[in-house]
Amino acid sequence: MENLLAPSRSSGPLSVSRIPMDYFGESSSTSMPRHFFWECLHLDHDSAVRADVSRQNYSVCPRHWYIDATFKCPRCSKEFQFTAAEQKQWCEELGFYVDSYAKNCPACRHDERKRKSLRHEYDRDIETTLQSTDVDAKKRLATIIDDLCSSEADLPLKIHENRKILGRQIARITSKNDG
Repeated sequence: MENLLAPSRSSGPLSVSRIPMDYFGESSSTSMPRHFFWECLHLDHDSAVRADVSRQNYSVCPRHWYIDATFKCPRCSKEFQFTAAEQKQWCEELGFYVDSYAKNCPACRHDERKRKSLRHEYDRDIETTLQSTDVDAKKRLATIIDDLCSSEADLPLKIHENRKILGRQIARITSKNDG
């Protein structure tokens, strides 16, 4: 039996025989380490798409392939697929770190983006809206708070208090305009 790590006689006393290695799945998607797809339920190697590692953001090892991967959404418990095309877009176009992956299904990600957008709008407008006399702006902010309450379990108490204040202000302005 040949010792693959023994010094090679043909290439000089300090060289070591070459061991064919597939560094992190460079030649085949099936050779990629399983930990590259943390928490993945299933990989579809038939969907593998070669990656352009020069466009990736990584510290130690690039991803040589993107593969359709099936995950379970922690919010709704539904299975969803993080496709090779999505992975390529995340890593090569949007500049996400190669270890990033979709933790939630597309519907839950959409809901989260919507919730963050509403919260941003609330944070941006609450102070000026409370001080204004614009009933439409107050109604809009009250609706935002209602939407946040229906999508988020533990909002700060101040948001609930501001909703009550907006309700009173809207009632006062509306009754003044009607009277």
